[in-house]
Amino acid sequence: MRRQMIEALSYPRLLVRNIIDGRDCPHDSLFEATSERCRQCDINRECHWMNCLDEFADFADKPTHTINASLRYGVKLVESLHSELHHDETLCTCEACTWVREAQRLIEDFEQHLAPNPYRPAH
Repeated sequence: MRRQMIEALSYPRLLVRNIIDGRDCPHDSLFEATSERCRQCDINRECHWMNCLDEFADFADKPTHTINASLRYGVKLVESLHSELHHDETLCTCEACTWVREAQRLIEDFEQHLAPNPYRPAH
């Protein structure tokens, strides 16, 4: 499952990379936290997420819950990037909707095996 989660991150990374590459970035597509231009850029969160993933490209040392959190954010990115298409993600067979369903399944599978958090209120 861990390997599948890591592999699943490649799709949102590709989407974000394509957005970043289409911009005139003075930092060569690398998020710079101290840069005023990066802080005011409309894709600063996505760029920052991408750089965080690049910083720990060797996922072998990262906890699975960190990979899961990255995948959760990736799902939100893909959903937001494709929200204007108004697809029914449960039925649509486009690449984005198919990826979202598969990523959500991986997340659910992972989270079902977690011990309950005693500090999180029950719903």
